[in-house]
Amino acid sequence: MLEKNYALNLVIKGIEGAIKDAGLEVEYPDGIRPPEAPVKEEGAKSIVMFRGENGRVRLEYENAKLALFIAKADLADAPDDDLPRASLNLLDLEEFDERDLKYIFEEYIETINKTFGSKGPTAGKKLPTPVSRSKAKSGTIAYDANTLGDRFTKLFPELRDEYKNNVTLYDEFLAEDFFVNHGNKLVIETLRKNDKAMIKKLFNLFNEIYEDGTNDTQSLVGVTILGVSIATNPELLENCQDYFSDTMREPVTEIITYLSKSKGALMRLENPPVYKPQKEKKKGLFASMLGM
Repeated sequence: MLEKNYALNLVIKGIEGAIKDAGLEVEYPDGIRPPEAPVKEEGAKSIVMFRGENGRVRLEYENAKLALFIAKADLADAPDDDLPRASLNLLDLEEFDERDLKYIFEEYIETINKTFGSKGPTAGKKLPTPVSRSKAKSGTIAYDANTLGDRFTKLFPELRDEYKNNVTLYDEFLAEDFFVNHGNKLVIETLRKNDKAMIKKLFNLFNEIYEDGTNDTQSLVGVTILGVSIATNPELLENCQDYFSDTMREPVTEIITYLSKSKGALMRLENPPVYKPQKEKKKGLFASMLGM
């Protein structure tokens, strides 16, 4: 559970680097000064404004939702309450914690950097935007493979460059290539070391992505990553079986059993065909192989 002004302050601190790069500053309402949160109350709305010569940014919290509005300097005549909305996220103060806020302000950083051309950490890189946790929880959009890749490489930062190289090479994130050639090795290594704290973090990620992911993303987690990794190292199942969510346990266990018995299917998964760009979106490569 979060207190409203505390949550808004965390978001403000999270995006302050992008705000500074954009040439903006937070605006304190009359009668409010640090260390109080710069929040202006207008009826049911709680508002935070950032201003500068380059434009304005407005955060607006109302009815368990946090909206981001942005206007560059060429919209100087637009009133503060009529700026274009750039993002809308669920912010349930009763259910969310600090980790949920991180996914919100990471999305806001991307949006602010793109709007104002700031030299943020992702400027100039062709990295697709991951799906925020708040949007996945609200059912607005499901997790995709790129979101898994992005968050996986934050757990294993030594693979961050491989993730970026993958996107650069294919002009998109080719998840099967990344995990078969790089990611699965660290999954296997983590299970083999039996570091319970790290295994818990890893499976918290897998369970969450599987729970609210697309069918292709569920196939990526269940088949490409866990199916292949554990089917080729069955002794590792004991180290992780207590960390499966109820949703994921049965289908993934069946996949592991199937792959353990089908050497042909496992061989095809470990040696995928050469990637060829497709004009229209089709089923995931590994899901198609297994008839899923």
